[in-house]
Amino acid sequence: REWERAAAIALFNLDIRRAIQILNKGATMEKGDLNLNVVAMALSGYTDEKSSLWREMCSSLRLQLKNPYLCIMFAFLTSEPGAYDGVLYESSVAVRDRVAFACMFLSDAQLPRYIDKLTNEMKEAGNLEGILLTGLTKDGMDLMESFVDRTGDVQTASFSMLKGSPGEVLKDPRVQCWIENYRNLLDAWRFWHKRAEFDILRGKLDPSSKPLAQVFVSCNFCGKSISYSCSAMPHQGRGFSQYGVSGSPTKSKVTSCPGCRKPLPRCALCLMNMGTPVSSCSGPGKSDEKVDLTRENKLSQFNNWFTWCHNCRHGGHAGHMLSWFRDHTECPVSACTCKCMQLDTTGNLVPADSS
Repeated sequence: REWERAAAIALFNLDIRRAIQILNKGATMEKGDLNLNVVAMALSGYTDEKSSLWREMCSSLRLQLKNPYLCIMFAFLTSEPGAYDGVLYESSVAVRDRVAFACMFLSDAQLPRYIDKLTNEMKEAGNLEGILLTGLTKDGMDLMESFVDRTGDVQTASFSMLKGSPGEVLKDPRVQCWIENYRNLLDAWRFWHKRAEFDILRGKLDPSSKPLAQVFVSCNFCGKSISYSCSAMPHQGRGFSQYGVSGSPTKSKVTSCPGCRKPLPRCALCLMNMGTPVSSCSGPGKSDEKVDLTRENKLSQFNNWFTWCHNCRHGGHAGHMLSWFRDHTECPVSACTCKCMQLDTTGNLVPADSS
């Protein structure tokens, strides 16, 4: 229980008797602070005389106290009217309490100046308590940016923006950056269920957001998503663009993970790295036959996904591998005699050529 804070609030409401009762009760509780009794006794001797011995003793006692609320109680009682810097600029006291005090005791001219100064301090420090003053406005965004720069806590920033921001704020590039970095962080830590739950929440709170990927491909070395390697590609829909689907003849060749720069797996047939846009493949010995990866049917986009054999670990684009095993039984990798498709229960579903 915050006995000190409760006593300070009672004192600021000019109820010294109530403040003394709270301090005495706090001191009698189990593991109570004996300093509370001392402060209560000091308060009971309060006098309005400016040059009294009581004021001198309270000023000395204030310097020895560690609890900020006990300190501001004496600062309040020993201050001149209108000069409450000892209370207003005590950084250990909650912002909401300082603002409430300012609203009660500062003049109409002093209050706006103090609020502006405190707001700027909160923005520069990245103190989330300052949201009370800024709201989730442009100033609030600046405050949140300072907070993320100081702590790296993109989780708090992402949830705060999604929960409390209007639609226009969510379109800010900084907000989108925090959200995407949080999603990528969860993916890198393999918290896929948490990331999926976050995506569902995002869809509910931000209906304007585009449908997000259901799955992603991660690097075997660093665990980060390789979707950024396809960021230069024109998107046909985020769900498949990161696996190499492209609606444009312009191809960007990507050979390594954007995070750790380790090489990405290659397709055993087209030798293109995973994540590189592909449209067709010429199978060995069948240069005139190409795999149609753009036909408009329900499963066409899955042809661009990477698939591999759990026995020999070789693989490539699903469309290329299916085309290969229509005419062959062994793995397309040289010197590998694994009969990959026959190990798969779906192998019998691959149609054979009529020839």
